[in-house]
Amino acid sequence: MNDRKLKILFSIINSYIIDGEPIGSKSLADEYNLNISPATIRNEMSALEKMGLIEKAHSSSGRLPSDKGYRMFVDYILENELEDIKNVKQNNAFVNLLDKRYHNATDIVETATKVLADMTNLTAVSLTLKNEIKTIVNMELIRLSDSQILLLAVFDNGLIVNESIYLDYSISPEELLFINNVLKETMVGTDINEVYDKLILLKKDLLSEYSFLLDIIKTRLKGQSFGKLSRELQIEGLGNIFNFKEYDDLAKARDFIKMFDSKEKVDSFLKNNLDNNLDISIGYENKLDELKESTVITSYFKINEEVVGQIGIVGLTRINYIDVISDIMMISGLLNK
Repeated sequence: MNDRKLKILFSIINSYIIDGEPIGSKSLADEYNLNISPATIRNEMSALEKMGLIEKAHSSSGRLPSDKGYRMFVDYILENELEDIKNVKQNNAFVNLLDKRYHNATDIVETATKVLADMTNLTAVSLTLKNEIKTIVNMELIRLSDSQILLLAVFDNGLIVNESIYLDYSISPEELLFINNVLKETMVGTDINEVYDKLILLKKDLLSEYSFLLDIIKTRLKGQSFGKLSRELQIEGLGNIFNFKEYDDLAKARDFIKMFDSKEKVDSFLKNNLDNNLDISIGYENKLDELKESTVITSYFKINEEVVGQIGIVGLTRINYIDVISDIMMISGLLNK
């Protein structure tokens, strides 16, 4: 395709993304610096329509992008502007929110999904896979005050337990150091099926005078789910659909929202793409009928060696692709750190 056709196509797409209205040749000539006459634009628009890249609106003589047109636009972005998108500056506030040193994996993904929904003003989704826990990687008690400590337990699948424990008595720094040394020597590398038995043995032996504390640790660990592979689905920003005038049609809005009531449906358009760094499905490319007028963009992320997932958005096909792709890549990049 020659540069002139490409410029006209991208101008039509840009106009429709902004206004959600079909645009005619005269308006295109007036609003965009194309340096060609409306008659020439009309001829090029006719050619673009025959190529299936734009469509004629039913209610006017204007044109709007087709799914095929959006696909060409997105492919162009990925081929020519991806490095610029990757080099977008990261917001320090987001860096801190998604820092693994201060938050566990589940909280990080939940926060990232909420942040993405706010940044894009779209519906954000995330899917996290957690493999079966086998061993404890680290266990430590951190002193917060004389009678308050933080239990930190890290498992080999990336699950992190951080629970505050309040005591009726104070524990000195020296005592805490002794307890931590015993816990690290005894518990790190322990098979998950042996954790509780080892805590019981410690109550009877090395840490007998801290039996109350060990009971609390045991209870807090039992409160965690140590089952086999699980899929955690997070959905945020459903109400953002009303930022688009298309959803003034309440029946259409209801159908979109209802789709997210079925986690199986949401899972169906996420679960097959876990090996792609950036996956973009536009309109007819989506298998679900409910998504035939929508774009789904997701990016693969890795919390550590054992936790894999996706995060992305679902919106109308006329989303701002450059900004949305940039936001998704920034968030997934932070999750991968």
